Amino acid sequence: MSAVPEKLPEIADDVDQDVIDAYADLSGDYNPLHVDVEAGKAAGFGGTIAHGPIALQAFFRAATAWLGSDALPQGSTVKVTYRAPVRPGDSIRCVTRELGHEDGVAAIDAECVNQDEATVVSISASVPRAG
Repeated sequence: MSAVPEKLPEIADDVDQDVIDAYADLSGDYNPLHVDVEAGKAAGFGGTIAHGPIALQAFFRAATAWLGSDALPQGSTVKVTYRAPVRPGDSIRCVTRELGHEDGVAAIDAECVNQDEATVVSISASVPRAG
């Protein structure tokens, strides 16, 4: 049996307005904060901000790469706390803070951080592991 890596791979996602617009089209979420620069400015964000799942994508990509699968296994739980908005021009990367294993379950504490190392999302996950 091969050793389990001690952390998730650090995968980064670059966010631009095209990514945000594509997610709006996919989800049907056209909240003006996401698609209207002037609405984002009026709300105090200085422009548009990304939908929450865009900020979380780096974690799911890192976790599935770590597992070698296309999705988290059945029985996984993921708790998310959004800490800061993600804006066009940000590069979001998943960083493992702690990873433990007990009784076939991986306990993962991670953060998605931007290019300035500011935490945008905190994640606590429990992921069943085979073998």
